[in-house]
Order: sequence, then structure tokens, then C-alpha cells
Amino acid sequence: MPVTTDQPAPYAPASAIMDLIDRHRKKGLPPVVDADVLQRAGISDSLIPRTLQALKTLDLLDADGRPSEILEGIRLAPTSEYETRLAEWLKAAYADALSFVDPATDSEVAFRDAFRKYTPTGQQPRMVSLFIGLFTAAGVIPPRQRQAANRAPVSGAPSKTLKAKSPQRMAMNVVAEVRSPGASSQHRHPGAGHIPPAIAGLMATLPTDTGCWTKLRKDKFIAALGAVLDYTFTIEAEPAAPQDTGTGPS
Repeated sequence: MPVTTDQPAPYAPASAIMDLIDRHRKKGLPPVVDADVLQRAGISDSLIPRTLQALKTLDLLDADGRPSEILEGIRLAPTSEYETRLAEWLKAAYADALSFVDPATDSEVAFRDAFRKYTPTGQQPRMVSLFIGLFTAAGVIPPRQRQAANRAPVSGAPSKTLKAKSPQRMAMNVVAEVRSPGASSQHRHPGAGHIPPAIAGLMATLPTDTGCWTKLRKDKFIAALGAVLDYTFTIEAEPAAPQDTGTGPS
């Protein structure tokens, strides 16, 4: 059944829907998908009712909870055709909304406006999130990084420009944290000894628990470390190398 204003629209998390699709492609689902199946699949109890409703409204399950022909077609689709099959399914399921909005080019504000007549009204933001998540999975909506560039500002809302913290600002934050009342470099970094507090505080942020970190976090740490070293120590000129007079022992 297509999503229309005549009935409650789906508003489950897109991740829950895509997880079920992925599970069906890899392992298959039972002949009947009910609350117990969703619970065993890892869906939290609070999300089970809306997930079941979404699966049926989006024609992935029939009224009895059996996987539909659409879901079977997605399961059998080769990897090269997977996104195309998802897009075909979504264009049919959201045909009503797609008569007012183009997910490939429009902004999230336009998506929000397209869902204003759907019920339940209080769940419209979740409807939009589901719409965006599914069409992104299908490759129709560009990644969020590019989509954000097309996002229209909300009328009357002040615009805020987010600026990345410079390494110098990060270093000052570390110093301020270490020098704050109650902060102790020895407590945060046992055995630090004579290591300056700012450096000891920065070292305490190393991922000692898991031994793992992302490349972005590593790059930020290295940049901050350089700034902290410059803040802590004075850089002296290199001593002049002794000149070779050309004379040697006879």
C-alpha cells in the first residue's frame, strides 16, 4: 500500500528497515515476521510496533506479516542492481510524496513541507528522517555532507557558522583543563613526573583502553601536540656547527 495522507505514514528508523532488508538478503527471514522475529533481530521493544507498521505500509510485508514479492525481489537482486531495485520500490511506495518533492535535488526543508499533511502529525520529523535514510540507501539522495550544502535555512532562525577548532585553540583548551581547579596531571597521567601538565593532560587523551582510534582523531591529536609543544617550550636557534679550518694533526 503506498504511503498516503489517508492512513498513518511510516516513521520507523531507516536503520531498522535497512537492517531487516540486509538480514533477508544474507540469511533470510522466517515465513512470518512478527514482533518476536523483530526482537530476535535486535530491534528494541519500543521500536517494534512502528517498525512492523512501516514494513507493512512500505509493502515489504503483507497484511499477515509474510515477506512480499517486493522484498523477495530486493533479496534476489544482484549487488550491481541492488540500489536500482531499492529506488524502484521507494518510488512506488512514496509516489504521493514524490509528486511534490524530488529527493535527488530538493532540500530537507522541502521534504518537511511535503510531509506536513501526513499523520500522525507529531511524528512528521521521523517520517522525513525515514524518507531521507531510505532514499540515501538507494543512492537517490546524495550523502548528507553534500545535501547539507543545499539545505535552505529556516525562516526567522539565526544562522550559525561553525568553525573548526584550530590546533592552537585545542592546545589552549588542554592547558585550561589541566590548570583548572582539581585537575591533576599526576592523577590523569600516573608516572608523568616532570612532564609539563599541558603535555601530560594531552597524553591522557590517548586511547589506552581500546588501543584503537580513528585517523581523524589521530590527526587532531598530532596537530594539538605540536601546538602544545610550541606553547610549552621556547624554540632556540640551532647552535652553529664548528667550522672545518682545514688543518689537522701533522
